Amino acid sequence: MSDATPRPAGTRAWYARVPANRRRLFAGRHYDDVAVTEGQVVVRTRRGHVLLEATAGSLEVVRVRNGLLLQVLVRDEERNTHVFEFRPRRHHEGRAFADALR
Repeated sequence: MSDATPRPAGTRAWYARVPANRRRLFAGRHYDDVAVTEGQVVVRTRRGHVLLEATAGSLEVVRVRNGLLLQVLVRDEERNTHVFEFRPRRHHEGRAFADALR
């Protein structure tokens, strides 16, 4: 990522982890801190609990949907889906997040 591209480190997004054996995507999503630094993706709650810590190379961007909320669907090596939703004024951070994982 070049210096001109907005960095997704320190952004906020709604986040939910969906196990591979479930179809319902939006059970229990929360507004959490998302950071991508030095190839490491970390999602923390407001209280600092780590919900996801993975290398960017182990995550695959499945889909990016642009609507009222920019939605980035990512799959890990265990085939779990991770859903990130970015508010309208944070769409550029969502796109930078998806680009950092590609």
